[in-house]
Amino acid sequence: MAAHSPRRAASAAFLGSVVEYYDLVIYGTAAALVFGKLFFHGVGPQVALVLSLATFASGYLVRPLGGLLFGYIGDRRGRRTAVLLTIVLMGVATVLVGLLPGYEAIGPLAPVLLVVLRLGQGLAVGGELGGAVLISVEHAPEGKRGFYGSFSTAGAQAGTVLATAVFALVTLLPQAQLESWGWRVPFLGSALIVLVGLLLRYGLEETPDFVASGARSKPIRTALTRYPRAILGIVLVMAGMMSIWYVLTIYSLSYAVNTAGVDRTTMLWVITVATFLVVVMNPVWGALSDRVHRGRLLAAGLLVEGLLLAVYFVALDSRSVPFIFGALLAVAGLGHAAANGIFPAFIVDCLPTEVRYTAGSLGMQVAGVIAGFAPLTAVALEDSVFGIWTITAACLALCLAGAGAALALYRSRPALPAAVPMPVAVES
Repeated sequence: MAAHSPRRAASAAFLGSVVEYYDLVIYGTAAALVFGKLFFHGVGPQVALVLSLATFASGYLVRPLGGLLFGYIGDRRGRRTAVLLTIVLMGVATVLVGLLPGYEAIGPLAPVLLVVLRLGQGLAVGGELGGAVLISVEHAPEGKRGFYGSFSTAGAQAGTVLATAVFALVTLLPQAQLESWGWRVPFLGSALIVLVGLLLRYGLEETPDFVASGARSKPIRTALTRYPRAILGIVLVMAGMMSIWYVLTIYSLSYAVNTAGVDRTTMLWVITVATFLVVVMNPVWGALSDRVHRGRLLAAGLLVEGLLLAVYFVALDSRSVPFIFGALLAVAGLGHAAANGIFPAFIVDCLPTEVRYTAGSLGMQVAGVIAGFAPLTAVALEDSVFGIWTITAACLALCLAGAGAALALYRSRPALPAAVPMPVAVES
C-alpha cells in the first residue's frame, strides 16, 4: 500500500486513536478498581480511592500542554513526526504502568512513579487527537475529507469499547489474582496494538498540505495572537460534544443504577453497544458532510445531541430497558456520532495549515479539561431544585453555545488554497 494512500492514513489515524483511548480507559478502570489498594497505604480505603482517581485526573490537567508541545512539533517538523512521538510516548508510559511495583515493594516511590507515568499519558493524549485528525484529513482526496477524517475520532470510541471488553474479562479472575497480576495484562497487552499502529504511521509520508504550506515558524505565537477566536470556537464546540458524552457514559451509569434502579450489568452493555454505534456511524456522518454544508450539519448534530439527552433521562426514569436502549442509541447515533464524525474535517476547514495542529489541539484539550468535570458537575446539580432537568438544561446550553460557535467559525474560515496535487498511488 502506498505511503500517500488515504486508506493507510485513515487506518493509521484510527489505530493510533484506538491505542491512545484504550490506554486511557484501562488506566481509569484500574484506578477505580485496584490502584487505591496497591499504590496508597496508610490511609483508609475511601481516601485511597480518591488519591487513585486523582492520579487519573492529573492526566487531564496536562493535556493542553501536550496539545501545545506536539502542536508545535507538528506545525514545525511535520504531522508524521508528531504522531509517531505521541504513540510511542503513550505506549511506553502504559507498558511501564503494567510493570510498576506496588507500594509494598518500593514504598512511597510507587505512587510517585504512577503519577509521572500518568502525566506522560496525558501529554501524549494531548497531542494525539489533533495529529490523528490531520493525517487522516490532509491525506484524503478532495471532496472526501469528511469521510476519511471521521476515522480519526471513531478510533477513540473503538479504543473505549476494546478497553471495556478486555477489563471485563480480566475482572472475571479471583480478586487476589486480579490484584497481584491480572490488572497488569491489559497494560502489557497494549504493546501489541502500539506496535501495529507504529508500523502503520512509520510508513506514512508527510501530508501534502504540510509539504505545500512551507510555513515553519512560531506556530504557538501565531495561533495565540492571530487565531484566539478560532481556538475559543473549537473549545465551545468540543466542550458541548464531550461533556454530553461523559454525562451519557459516566454520570448516567451512576444515575441509572443508584437512582433509577436499573441493573448495572444491563446498563454497561447498553453503553457499550451505544459506543460501538458511534464507531459505525462516524463515517456515515463524515461522508454526508462532504455533500452538505459542514458547519450547519455539525451544529445540527450538537443540537440533536442536547435535545435527545432529555429523552434519554426520561427513559432512565421509566426503568424500561427497551426505551433506555432506544433512547441512548438515538442520542449516540444521531447526535454524538454526527458531531464526532464531522469535527475532523471541520477543524481542517477552519484553520490555516501552519497552525492547524497547534490551534486545533489546544482548543480540543482545553475543552477536554472542561468536559472532564461534567460528571462531577452533574452529581452536584442532581440535588438542585429541578434535579435532573437542571443537568439536561445545562447540557443543552453547552450544545447551543457549541452550535453557534460552529456556525460562526465556519463562516469565517480561511479561503481555501489551491488544490494540492495528490500523487497517483495504487492502493492494495
